[in-house]
Amino acid sequence: MVAMKQVIERVAFLTLPLLLSCCATMVNGTTEQIPVKSDPPGAVVTIECGNAPLYGGLTPAVITLERKAQPCALTIAKEGYSDEKVVLIRTDSRATVANKVPGAVAGTLLGVLSYFLTADMHVDPDSVAQTAFDGGMAAGSAPGNAIDQHTGAAYRHVPGTVFVKLRAVKEE
Repeated sequence: MVAMKQVIERVAFLTLPLLLSCCATMVNGTTEQIPVKSDPPGAVVTIECGNAPLYGGLTPAVITLERKAQPCALTIAKEGYSDEKVVLIRTDSRATVANKVPGAVAGTLLGVLSYFLTADMHVDPDSVAQTAFDGGMAAGSAPGNAIDQHTGAAYRHVPGTVFVKLRAVKEE
């Protein structure tokens, strides 16, 4: 029994760094850059992300947004042309998929361990192992997901590149 306790402690110690990792925060960071172009160039970009509108520069420009900002929209305007508004939709970043890695490791370890611990009992070891795997998967993925959502790194805005063709206003 002492040997099993040591195995469990070692497994827990070795998986701790995996459980505390948060991939999207390391890969994406908390901000993103979105290129904005217009035809004709030289249009003013205004950023509206849940606060007072901010000046984003003249096209072509690259604007920096907080990944967790929502709702967001860009207005591209130039004298003699109709203003164009582009709504940016916040979606989940693909980088968060890597948060499943520590969950899979924890789930596999717990599943295998529970399978062997319950093999001689009057329970279905496959069912116990599946439940342990699911629990380990959820527990192992949760820290990274929570951190990525808090920092905003779990998100990205779509479209990731903005191009608008401005329409000339007809003078009357």
